[in-house]
Amino acid sequence: MIRWSLTLIQTAGLCLLLSACVNLPPVNPNPGSPVKSLAILPVVNNSVDVDGPAAVQEALYMEAQHYHFPVVKPNAETNQTLKDQMSLTLGSQLDMATPQKLGTALGVDAVMYVSLEDFSQKITGIYNVKRVRIRAKLVDCKTGEVMWKNGIGIKQALTAGGSFLSNVPGVNLAIGLAGAVSSIGSKMSDKNDVALPKFLGDDIDAPWVELPERTTGVEMAAAESIGGKVLSKAMGTVLKEETDTAVQVLFHGYYHQGGLSQPVTYGKMLPTGPGR
Repeated sequence: MIRWSLTLIQTAGLCLLLSACVNLPPVNPNPGSPVKSLAILPVVNNSVDVDGPAAVQEALYMEAQHYHFPVVKPNAETNQTLKDQMSLTLGSQLDMATPQKLGTALGVDAVMYVSLEDFSQKITGIYNVKRVRIRAKLVDCKTGEVMWKNGIGIKQALTAGGSFLSNVPGVNLAIGLAGAVSSIGSKMSDKNDVALPKFLGDDIDAPWVELPERTTGVEMAAAESIGGKVLSKAMGTVLKEETDTAVQVLFHGYYHQGGLSQPVTYGKMLPTGPGR
């Protein structure tokens, strides 16, 4: 029963994320781009989650491959080549090699450096918050020039609403107060975030975008809090919806809150290579 409920939660979340937040424009090939091949480098992990970097690297690969560049080196090949030829196994070691050396070893025109600043789930059963925050930059391997840079933080909240407990005296009040306190605390922590340090020499901001809050029953919220993280880890889908949304917004350079509101532009779209 819990597994079935979790599937419904994940499906509903994916639909909400894709319909309410991201309205993707078509990607037009850029014949003048010097980038015909690209490698996504191992992610610098500034979060506390050990699974986050691999999940983000994979999401970036899928987005770049399907929408932006004709040749994107598979992550497994990129990581193995860096390990075998340059003894680089972590994103934090990438400053030991120049873009030119990385491009020669990997056989690509450009490399994408990525840092993961947050990959977390705050789970209470009543108020659950998921955060993914990414920064990235595209560097020409021949010139070492930064061709593009951008950052974004995606936040999604799930609060408990009505349930079979709604008729129990005092429960609604407790749920309401707990949700309000958690929400206020969460918003304050985002607003009080200190400025991010330079990422490999570049100033790259990553503003938070808060997706519309979802409300569900206490039982479903509890199911997600108790089994959601364990189940999703086993299935390799930890924060997948939030990660995919963050990558899409990152690459396209704007976010859209849905409805009749206009898209909010905060950066440049990732430049695209020649068409296939």
